[in-house]
Amino acid sequence: MKIKIALIPGEHIREAHSLSITLKNAMEAGEMRKVDQITHELLSLTDKEYSLSVSEENWHKMIEGVRRFDKSFMSNYIMEKPQLERIIASGLTTSFADIAGVVEHALRDEGVVLQLPFDEENDNVC
Repeated sequence: MKIKIALIPGEHIREAHSLSITLKNAMEAGEMRKVDQITHELLSLTDKEYSLSVSEENWHKMIEGVRRFDKSFMSNYIMEKPQLERIIASGLTTSFADIAGVVEHALRDEGVVLQLPFDEENDNVC
């Protein structure tokens, strides 16, 4: 399993939130065709220049580090300014420089960050 980390520019935030809710509902209902469709739509909103795939293990290490800094930290499909600021404030930017780069761009450009798990065998999520 990998995690797609991508900047969603400010002009697409409202649509991204709506799609993330629809994605969560489709996943809970087991509607995999709809999950694939919504995933594709979410990815189409991203800025491809500020996008990367990281291993699930590295993502979880980073999230655990942030939670040691802030026990209430939550990482949803869409991570907004308060969450992104907590990632930076945790001091993990040198250990996870690639992720920090996307987070910093989102903060600077008033965007959000999409974090989306995907199966490595189905690596068409780029």
